[in-house]
Amino acid sequence: MENIILKPIKTTQDIDRLIEAGYTVVGPRNDLEKDLKTFKIFLEKGKEFAPEDWLKHEGYRMVAPNQFTNGFWIAFKMVNDFPDERFNSNYFLKKDDTLIKLYLQKEMPKLD
Repeated sequence: MENIILKPIKTTQDIDRLIEAGYTVVGPRNDLEKDLKTFKIFLEKGKEFAPEDWLKHEGYRMVAPNQFTNGFWIAFKMVNDFPDERFNSNYFLKKDDTLIKLYLQKEMPKLD
């Protein structure tokens, strides 16, 4: 089995590579097939999911759910003087008995 370093998942090819390496996508439907299909639709729409460990390794700060985060875990970091914010999604990667929380990149408003 190929040794995979978990990085942000940006394309359906990224998730296909992880599936080939033995990972599965676990989501809110508790149906692996439906959750994978919906996850791929998000990716096709340009969404990006990052594993929690990668965010911590890259220096993102984690904020526990509270009234200001609307109950979400938030990961944030300043990148090129602009905040990169991510929030916990309803999706996880699973391999063996390990669940890896995935964070969805927050869409930033377009500046004209």
